[in-house]
Amino acid sequence: MIIKQQRLNLHVQKLKEYIYNYPVVFLALLFGILFPLTFSHLINADFISWDDREYVLENRDVQTFNFGSFFTKFYVGNYHPFTMLNYAVDWKLFGNNASGYHIENIIWHFVNSLLAFIVCKKVTKSVIASFIISVIFAFHPMQIETVAWIAERKNLTYAFFFLIGIYTYLKYLEGRETQHLVITFIYFLFSIMSKPSAIVFPIVLLLLDWLVNKEIRKKALIQKSSFFVMSIIFSIVTYKAQFAGNYINTTKNVPLTDKISNAGYALFQYGYKTIAPINLSVIYPYPKNKESSMALGFLFIVFLLFIFYSLYKSKQRLLFFGLLFFVINLLLVLQLVPFGEAITADRYMYLAIIGLAIIVCDVFNRFKVKLYILFMILLITLPTLAFKRIYVWKNSIALYEDILKKHPNSYEAQNSLGAEHLITKNYTLALKHINLSLNENKNFHKAYYNRGLLYAQINEFKKALKDFNTCIKLNNYTKAYVARASVFYLLNDGVRAKQDAEYVLQREPNNVKANYVLATCYDDLNNLDYALQHYNSSINNQTLEPQYYLRRGVLYGKMRNRLRCRCFQVAHLCAQSRLQNWLPTCRVLGRARFFSFF
Repeated sequence: MIIKQQRLNLHVQKLKEYIYNYPVVFLALLFGILFPLTFSHLINADFISWDDREYVLENRDVQTFNFGSFFTKFYVGNYHPFTMLNYAVDWKLFGNNASGYHIENIIWHFVNSLLAFIVCKKVTKSVIASFIISVIFAFHPMQIETVAWIAERKNLTYAFFFLIGIYTYLKYLEGRETQHLVITFIYFLFSIMSKPSAIVFPIVLLLLDWLVNKEIRKKALIQKSSFFVMSIIFSIVTYKAQFAGNYINTTKNVPLTDKISNAGYALFQYGYKTIAPINLSVIYPYPKNKESSMALGFLFIVFLLFIFYSLYKSKQRLLFFGLLFFVINLLLVLQLVPFGEAITADRYMYLAIIGLAIIVCDVFNRFKVKLYILFMILLITLPTLAFKRIYVWKNSIALYEDILKKHPNSYEAQNSLGAEHLITKNYTLALKHINLSLNENKNFHKAYYNRGLLYAQINEFKKALKDFNTCIKLNNYTKAYVARASVFYLLNDGVRAKQDAEYVLQREPNNVKANYVLATCYDDLNNLDYALQHYNSSINNQTLEPQYYLRRGVLYGKMRNRLRCRCFQVAHLCAQSRLQNWLPTCRVLGRARFFSFF
């Protein structure tokens, strides 16, 4: 019995030695088991209507691998050419199969989780603490938003290069080899071209200088000059991208005191949700009780400043580093420049959570808590919570219904749920949720736009025009102009339809639907050359809409261009791939139109 116990102890000792000698291999094997168990049902999830369409399903540049456009255009209020390039490669591999994108997101997150361990091992000098940090990073429920949302690929790719950049800079601080500094700069460029959030990277490098060298020398500041120049350039580009996409709330004149209190409240919420990940949501609306939230925000800012001062004076470097890393990586999303309709979002914690995880490990260690016990507890609880959280991401309706369970007054979620029901032509439910959205916020332009679309689909054109007019008055929304132009055209008001379409094309020359509406207007006026020009523009930017080919085929018939009437065949093929109810139209109308002109 004693001999068996000795053998067991020997095996345990060998296992410990193996883990500490090859920690990355051990973690990769562990995550190789846990990741499939935790994220497996994400593979069957669908695309989400928020941004997934704009990035992938309706993005002509991605689908045609328009390499130059990725570096010269803004997408969904961002400039991130590397992320767009990544989507283009995925489209070649997976097309419109959401499973492929989800699998790739999981792989990115798996690699990032290993990188988080490697970086934190250098920072904390502790293997077990780094294990804990990587488990928190990999499986905390707040991380699910980034992993499950295809549109958040930018979060995964920027974090990948960001973490490698930190690692190479730590290597530079160890050996002072210039090549490591150059490589760090290259990874920084890759990161910032994946997502503008990497703008804060130079500040993190200075924080590492302070942690390792115990001071920030003048030479270190000079070394970072090129990093800061790039950050400034990308800050300007990002502001222009956000402004062009109407993502910055220019209509709200928010006082400085409100901005500071909102920042404090947001930081409190991020910390609280990390410690107690309950009632997580994709949207966290601004609190209705403004006075209490402002007071809490100011108090938390004061509390943080006191903690920072205390840690700095007592030379608690690791705690100071963790807390500042947390704040720095949230700096751009604290509503100091107001944007969006939510005060916080889980996805913004993707890298920032590392800072809080460092604090957790250091605090538990100071209270003499065995870190391996904490590691085992987190290894069981966090994947379980993450597994449950993934279910709400199976499709758009499930996601929006989950938001409304937590925040019934979320006008954005009500409107989005209404829009989903509108797609499935469930007009009763669609109208119900859109009206609920407007009850919460009578100035929400997107709700008027969606209700206008609903009225247009059920042929209540006067109501549709009224809602589109209200939407335009509130926001000058481009999509509302296009929709209004379509309604004017259906009401045989070609003059006003043409005016709206031309206005849109002045702002967005490649707008697919505006080009199509304008083409039909010219077609009806028998101005065939102009009609053909705009039909071509609409088709060049959207190749899978059978109606566009059908109308162009009719136009070629008018122009007596026999060969080019093959557009009917193309329309037929497009209809087969998208909408079966288009097939009879393409067959019958196509042949009838062809023979009527010849």
